[in-house]
Amino acid sequence: MTDSYAELARHYDLIMTSGYYDYEAYARSLLESVEGRTDLLELGVGTGLACERLLDLGPDDLCVTGIDHTESMLAQARARLGGRARLVGQDILDLSERDAFDVAYSVGGIWYGVEDEGRFRLGSHLVEDEDNIGGLRNVAAALRPGGLLLLAVQRTHHPYRRTLPGGLVYAQEIQEKGEGRFVKDYFILRGDTVLAHQRSPFRLWPEEDAGRLMARGGFRAEPFEAGGRFRPYTASRPDA
Repeated sequence: MTDSYAELARHYDLIMTSGYYDYEAYARSLLESVEGRTDLLELGVGTGLACERLLDLGPDDLCVTGIDHTESMLAQARARLGGRARLVGQDILDLSERDAFDVAYSVGGIWYGVEDEGRFRLGSHLVEDEDNIGGLRNVAAALRPGGLLLLAVQRTHHPYRRTLPGGLVYAQEIQEKGEGRFVKDYFILRGDTVLAHQRSPFRLWPEEDAGRLMARGGFRAEPFEAGGRFRPYTASRPDA
C-alpha cells in the first residue's frame, strides 16, 4: 500500500474528533467484545485516537500493538501514546507477526463493516480480491488459535461538508466506479482555498460475497446483531 494519508495527516485529528467517529463508544464496545483477552493488534492505528481511548478505559495489563503504513500518522501516534503501546510501521501485505495476538481489530482502518437499513457490507481500502485475501491471511497467521478479528461497523461513505475549528471546512466526495469500487476524495478548505486533498480508493462487498472472501482469508463470520459496533470473525483454516 502507498503512504495514502500523508497529505491529510496533519489535519486528521481535527477531522476525526469533530464528530466523525465516537471513539469512546467504540473503545467500550471493543473491551466488551474481547472478553478479557489482553494481547491486541490494531490494524491501521492512524494517529492513535482509538488506541488511546482503549488504553484509558481498559485494564492495566492490556497490551496493544498498532500498525500503520503512513509514517506521518505514526509520528503523531507516538507523540500521543508515548510508550503505552507498541507502534510499528507495517504494510498489512507484508505483516510478519506469527501467533502473537489474541485479537486484531480495525476502527476505520484497513477493513470495516458498513451497515445501512439492516444491510451489511464489508469495506476495504484494498480493492483487489487477492490483496485482501493475502492481507487477511497475514492477520490470521498473527492470531493465536481461535483468535478474533473485530471490524468496526459504520454507515456508508457519502458526500458531505463539516465545519471545523479555526475557520476550516472538511469536505468529502464519493465517486462510484462500478463492481463495488469507489474513490473517496477528502478536502480541507479555508474559504475557496484547498489546504489539503487526499484520494483514497475503497471497495464494498455484499454480505454473501464478503463471507466467501473472509473464508479464503482464513476467517469465519460469527453471529452479529444488527446495530452492533463490531462485526466479529474467528480465525480458521483458509479456504482454497
